[in-house]
Amino acid sequence: MTEHNIVIGSRGSRLAVIQSEMVRDFIREKKPGCQVEILTMKTTGDKILDRTLEKIGGKGLFVKELDKALLDGCSDLSVHSLKDMPMELSEELPLLAFSKREDPRDVLVLPEGAEKWDRTLPVGCSSQRRMLQLKELYPDVTFLPVRGNIQTRLQKLQSGAYGALILAAAGLKRLGLENRIYRYFEPDEIIPAAGQGILAVQGRKGEDYAFLKAYNDPAAQTAQAAERAFVKYLNGGCSSPIAAYAEMKNGKLLLRGLYYQEATGIYKKGQIEGNPEDAETMGMLLAEGLKKECHAQSCTAVKEDIKPGKVWLVGAGPSDPGLFTLKGKRVLQKAEVVVYDALAGQAILSMIPEDAEKINVGKRASHHLMAQEEINKILVKKALEGKRVVRLKGGDPFLFGRGGEELELLKAHQIPYEVVPGVTSAIAVPAYNGIPVTHRDFCSSVHIITGHKKKGDTYDIDFEALVRTKGTLVFLMGVTALADICDGLLKAGMRADMPAAILQQGTTAGQKRISATVSTLPEEVQKQGIQTPAIIVVGEVCALADRFAWHEALPLAGRKILVTRPKELISQMAEKLRREGAEVLELPAIKTEAISENQKLKQSMEAIQSYDWIVFTSPTGVRVFFEKLAEHEADIRKLAAAKFAVIGSGSEKELKKHGILADLKPEIFDGEHLGSSLARACTGGERILIPRAETANQELILELQKVPDVQIDDVPTYRTLYESSELIDQKAEFEQGKIDFAVFTSASTVRGFAQAVKGLDFSLVRAVCIGKQTKQAADELGMQSWMSEKATMDSVLDKVKELCRKQL
Repeated sequence: MTEHNIVIGSRGSRLAVIQSEMVRDFIREKKPGCQVEILTMKTTGDKILDRTLEKIGGKGLFVKELDKALLDGCSDLSVHSLKDMPMELSEELPLLAFSKREDPRDVLVLPEGAEKWDRTLPVGCSSQRRMLQLKELYPDVTFLPVRGNIQTRLQKLQSGAYGALILAAAGLKRLGLENRIYRYFEPDEIIPAAGQGILAVQGRKGEDYAFLKAYNDPAAQTAQAAERAFVKYLNGGCSSPIAAYAEMKNGKLLLRGLYYQEATGIYKKGQIEGNPEDAETMGMLLAEGLKKECHAQSCTAVKEDIKPGKVWLVGAGPSDPGLFTLKGKRVLQKAEVVVYDALAGQAILSMIPEDAEKINVGKRASHHLMAQEEINKILVKKALEGKRVVRLKGGDPFLFGRGGEELELLKAHQIPYEVVPGVTSAIAVPAYNGIPVTHRDFCSSVHIITGHKKKGDTYDIDFEALVRTKGTLVFLMGVTALADICDGLLKAGMRADMPAAILQQGTTAGQKRISATVSTLPEEVQKQGIQTPAIIVVGEVCALADRFAWHEALPLAGRKILVTRPKELISQMAEKLRREGAEVLELPAIKTEAISENQKLKQSMEAIQSYDWIVFTSPTGVRVFFEKLAEHEADIRKLAAAKFAVIGSGSEKELKKHGILADLKPEIFDGEHLGSSLARACTGGERILIPRAETANQELILELQKVPDVQIDDVPTYRTLYESSELIDQKAEFEQGKIDFAVFTSASTVRGFAQAVKGLDFSLVRAVCIGKQTKQAADELGMQSWMSEKATMDSVLDKVKELCRKQL
C-alpha cells in the first residue's frame, strides 16, 4: 500500500462490490487524489452452490482467497459482511473498522408480482439459524436450503422453485431492492446472525490505516464484540444455528442469543443487559448460561429415571406390502414415532399407527425435505424422549440407504437400536419383470452400484472392473445419468449388443420395462419416457425378461385400486385384489365407535330373553352387540330362545365367531330383502331386536311393519365417524389419474370417502359398488359407478376384472 494507491479486495457478487464501493468512496473523500481500486475475486464459498455451508466447511470459505490476496500484497484492504467472517482470525490480518449498522433484520421475500404468500410451496432459507426459528413461527411450512448470491436466489424464487425466500434486509437495501420485502422479522421473532448488517474492513498487521478511524462506528464495534464473543464461546460458525444480536437501549447494552445443542436438537433463547464496556464478558456469560440450560434439559431423562427409547431402522421393501417383512410390520405397528421417506410405498405408510408421530423427511431424486444430518438428530432426540422410534426406509436400510450414518450418532449417545433388513429393489424389481439377476448359463455374480452423482461431477466408478466381472450389473438411482453409465461401460470394453433394461416403479401399478442393448437403451428411454424411481439392469439375463415375465400377465397388473373400509376391519377385499396383480391403496374411510351412554340398549339387554329374533345388518353390529352383552354381564344362554337373522355373508361370518349359526340370510344382501325374508318367517306378534348403526336405512323396518302385531326394537349401538389419511392425498391421486377404480363395500364408506376428499370432482371416480344402496350413494355424488352381480367380495372382484378386460 502506498500513500496514493490502495487496492480493496472484494468478492465478485454485485452486493459485495457495492459494499466495497461504499468503503472506496469514503477513502476517496478522506484522501483526495488517492487512487482506490477494487480487485474482485471468486471465493470457494461462491463456487460451491450445490451444498449447504455446514457440508463444505463453513464461513471460512468466503474469505480464504481474500486473505491470501492481503498476505501476498495483491490487495491492501478487504471488505466483508461481518456475518460471513469466521470467529477465528489471523493475527496478521486484523479487523480495522466497522461500518454503521444497516437494518439487521431478516425478511420474507415473495416472487415478483405476488400479493399473497403461497405456503404450500417450500421457503428457501440459507441457514439452520433461520430455519430453526422460522419453524417456531410457521410449523406447517416446509423450509429448504437455497444457495447463491441474492440475484441468483431471486431467480430461483421467480422460477417457482420456492414460494418465498428468507434474506437479510441489509443486503436488499444496499442493492436497492427494499421494495421486494414482504415482511420484516423483529429480533425477538428471529434473532439475526452475529454481525448481520455490519461491514468489516480488514487489513495487514503493521500498516498505517489511520484514515479509517472516522469510518469506524463505535456502536457497531460494541455490538459486534458482544455478538462474536457469544458465538466464539459456543464454538459456532456461519453454518451453526447460533444467533446473537446486541443493541443499545437506554444507555445499556441488550444482548439476545440463541444456542442450539446439535446432539439432542434442544435449543434455548435468552438475553442479558449490561454496560457497553463489558460487551465481550456479556457475550460469554449469556453463552455459558444458555449452554447450561440446554445441558440440564438434555439430562432430564436421566434425572427422572426415564430410560432412553429405542430406534429400529426398518427396510420397507420396494413398495408391494407383500414384500414387507413380518418383523418390519410388527415393529412398525408398535412405533410411537415414525420417520419415513418418499420411497416407502403407500401401502406400507397406511400401516403406520394412527397415534404415532409421523415425520416426513422426503429423500427422493434430489428432493429432500430434510438434510441427512437433521434426520440423524431427530432419531437421537426422539429416542432420548423415551420413545419407540422407527426409521422407515424404502428398500433395505444398509443398501445405499445411509443407515450406517444414522447408527453412528445413535451409537455415540448409547441409544439401543435394531436393524430390520428389507427386500431390496435391486433383486425384487428385476424379479417382478422376469429377470433373474443370476443364471448359471449366463453369469455367476451380481453387482449393485449407485448410479447417483452430482450434476457436473464425473463418475468414481471403475467401469473396466465391472465389465471384467461378466456379471449382472444393477444401477440404483441412475436414471438421470443413464447415458453416462452406458457410455462408461462401452468405453470400458462392453460389447454394444449387451442386453440391458430400465425398470420403472417395480412392484407397483406404474411398473414398466424398456428393454434394449447397452448401446441403444438411452435412445429408447428418450423415445418411450421413464419415471422415477427406476433401476438399470445390464447383462445377459435381461434377454430372459420376455420369456419369464409373470407379473404383467396377472389380470389386474398395472391397475391401482382404492379400497375403503372401516378402520378397525382388515380388508379381505384388498388381499383378493392384490392376488390378481393390482396395487391397492387401502385407506380407512370410516371408523365406528360404540355408543357409551345407551339407555335403550341397557333396557334391551335386561329383556334379552324376551326376543324372538335378533337381527344384524353389519359385522360391526355383531361385534358391538356381543361386547355390550359382556359389559352387562349377561349370560349368553339367555339368547337360547332367540333366532338370528343376518343381512349377508360378512355378518354371518362374524356371528359364527360367537358359536351361533344364522337362521336366516336373504338371497339379496340388502335391508329391503332382509326385511321381506324375515317378515315371511314371522307369523305375528314377534318381538324383534335390531342392534345397528345410529344412522341406518329404514327399508328393513318398513318391511317388518307389515307383520301383524310385531314389536320392533330398533336400537342404535354404534355411530359412524368419517376418517381421512394424513399421509396420502387421496384427492390428488384421483386428480392426477393415478387411481383406476375405487371399491366401496357400503354406503357409509362412500360418504366417508366424500368427506375425506372435499372439493374433488367426483366424476373422476370410477366406483365399483357392493349392493344397490352403495351404488345409489355413489350415483348421488356423480361418480361413474358399477354394481357387482352379488353382494359379495368375490362378485366385486369379478366386476373389477371384467371392467379391466374391457379397458375401462
